[in-house]
Amino acid sequence: MSNYIVDEAELENVRGKVILVTGGATGIGHAIVTLAHKHGAKVAFCDVNEESGRSFQRELGSDVLFEKCDVSIWSELLRFFQLTYSTFGAIDSVISNAAINRIETLEDPSDVPTSELPAPDISALNVNMIGTWYVTKAAIHFFGKTPETKSQLVLFGSVASYFDTPPLYTYCASKAGVLGFMRALRTQLPKQNITVNMIAPWMTVTAMVTDHIKKVWGELPANSPLDVAKASLLPIVRPQVNGKGFLINGGNITEVEDKLDETQHVWLGSELDSNMREGQSRLIP
Repeated sequence: MSNYIVDEAELENVRGKVILVTGGATGIGHAIVTLAHKHGAKVAFCDVNEESGRSFQRELGSDVLFEKCDVSIWSELLRFFQLTYSTFGAIDSVISNAAINRIETLEDPSDVPTSELPAPDISALNVNMIGTWYVTKAAIHFFGKTPETKSQLVLFGSVASYFDTPPLYTYCASKAGVLGFMRALRTQLPKQNITVNMIAPWMTVTAMVTDHIKKVWGELPANSPLDVAKASLLPIVRPQVNGKGFLINGGNITEVEDKLDETQHVWLGSELDSNMREGQSRLIP
């Protein structure tokens, strides 16, 4: 596995760029917006939490735009992109951070007859997966308005993209979906002068993490929101980076995809590995 370090001097490379961030009012998104703005980027961010978003916008002052937006609603997301483009004249980089979590049970509710079984809550799928698809669609469109500029799309997966995390069933499914989506995009978007990478944080200490979870996690390494923010800007300050999956663990940035590819012949077997690669070479445009 390859480890990456992003230093403060390198972050100056975001200066003057227009960076759009979803889910930017609190938590990791708040840290991303703060860090990018601190180093001279023009930042547009959205969130469903309008009160926190407006307050944060006032705190930052100039070169910042906030719009209330639910990324799972196409009309709202498109309006946010349009407003960003009309305000700043370009969109250079997009960080698709917005996500929600739901703890579900697969057991039937004990007090509900089978004939009245309620539909499961799939809001995490709508925000985390459908929202990511919407962000990607809009990003590609607006990047296309300045095709001479190398643009960056940064998707947010999770450690749950790679490892099973019950009982976070829909969360795990949605984040695994983001990983598959990134892999499908990484050979195609560079043809349009766009790179795509995925950030995969594990335990990150935000206001959403309860005291109980902190106690259970104990002495295991955990991320701060700033740790994840630095990692999310890595593909922007290093525009040659493409198709990577960055696992953020205790503040460390570990790239996973290259080693998976390098060792594929080991865990898949040489013959199947060879056939799989040949099949991909024939089918991928």
